[in-house]
Amino acid sequence: MDTTRPEQAAASIAARRRAAPTRGAAWRVACLVAVFALAPGNGRAESLERQPVNAVPVENVEQLFQVLYACWKPPAGTAGSEITLRFGLTAKGEVRGKPLATYSVLTGDAETQRAFVAAAILALSQCTPVRMSEQLSRVVASRVLILRFASGEART
Repeated sequence: MDTTRPEQAAASIAARRRAAPTRGAAWRVACLVAVFALAPGNGRAESLERQPVNAVPVENVEQLFQVLYACWKPPAGTAGSEITLRFGLTAKGEVRGKPLATYSVLTGDAETQRAFVAAAILALSQCTPVRMSEQLSRVVASRVLILRFASGEART
């Protein structure tokens, strides 16, 4: 899987952050939406070809989040960084639309920040589609999901 596009997009986020010190929510969301537009796994053709990441269908939301977090590997040196993503899944377990970053705290230098954002994007794209039970897929397809990726502390 090509990781240069998310890393390049993450680099532009860090560069914009240095150029514009304002940390408004609208600015963060706009920048991170651009990253998700370039993330692998958002194209229709690719998502049609991909097989679910889990062999056994998940039965509840707790199991769903465990499957999605399984791909999360925070880069070294990113302790204290976090990003919250808001997104939806289709009944087939694919990401619906483009995820939005609703909150972020990025620590470290520009390279460390880029690596952290890219890792969160890759975690979501690599762990979908998710095989779900029929009942859970109907519920999840009508909901908005929120995941918080944090480095150096327990997820809540």
